[in-house]
Amino acid sequence: MSSIFGKIKSLFIQEVELDDNQPIKEETEDKDMEKDQKHTERDINKQGEKSEGHQKAVGGRPNNDFLAILITAMQEASRDDATYLEFKQNIKSLRHLDFDDKTRYETAFAIATNQGVDKQKLLDSAAFYKKVLDKEGEKFETTLENQRQNRVDARKLEIKNIRDQIFEKQNEIEKIKEEIRLLEEQISAEKEGMNENRNRIEKTASDFFSSLEFLRSKIVKDIDNFNKYL
Repeated sequence: MSSIFGKIKSLFIQEVELDDNQPIKEETEDKDMEKDQKHTERDINKQGEKSEGHQKAVGGRPNNDFLAILITAMQEASRDDATYLEFKQNIKSLRHLDFDDKTRYETAFAIATNQGVDKQKLLDSAAFYKKVLDKEGEKFETTLENQRQNRVDARKLEIKNIRDQIFEKQNEIEKIKEEIRLLEEQISAEKEGMNENRNRIEKTASDFFSSLEFLRSKIVKDIDNFNKYL
């Protein structure tokens, strides 16, 4: 099973390092092959296949673990139809020859034709493996959505709850500030009343002792006069 995996992997990737930090060397293709690929995609679309692919994430790069999952899916599906993979093997076998991509593809197709493969069968087989990868993409998107709900959306809700708590605390703070302001006003009013009372008491005391001294001085004077004149 692992040998089949390695075989399929080698058809698409020339070198894969186990360490994700190492670069993944992919199959290089020139503009002629890109034109052939676009032509193949148009033929596949004419058959009713989905034309939209999964967008490559910005800043993303091929990952060994993900490549292993996708290649395993192709490996498990290869029991049903391996025409496309056999054609890829033919392409790989011609890699050592000094052919351009157009000549390689034409030569590989000539070999496939001798094996009873026509263009339509090759397109159907390629479309089959594309559909295998599309299904893996859909499964992964479902997993991503679950992860978003469990790990992202739940955190968003928690952040909202925390912000609501902060808002409530801020309202409480404003309420406490208002209560403090009213208490400070009450203190100011009490101080004003205290000063008024102090001034009133001091004036009363002053008036009392002035009155006392006035009458006392009269009595003292009468006592002196008694002693003096009687």
